[in-house]
Amino acid sequence: MSPDTARVLGQIERGEIWCGPDAARAIAARAEEQYGNAWRRPTTSAPPPAPDGPV
Repeated sequence: MSPDTARVLGQIERGEIWCGPDAARAIAARAEEQYGNAWRRPTTSAPPPAPDGPV
């Protein structure tokens, strides 16, 4: 394990940083509250665009 990995894992264990799905949802909610719905969500289920060249 690299020193950076050990440092970050230690920060998570000590509660110095918050990560994971709950943190992402809280951050997104806070940003949406502050800036509004700046990120449009798809309203249709359109098919993906065709590839440009041979696959």
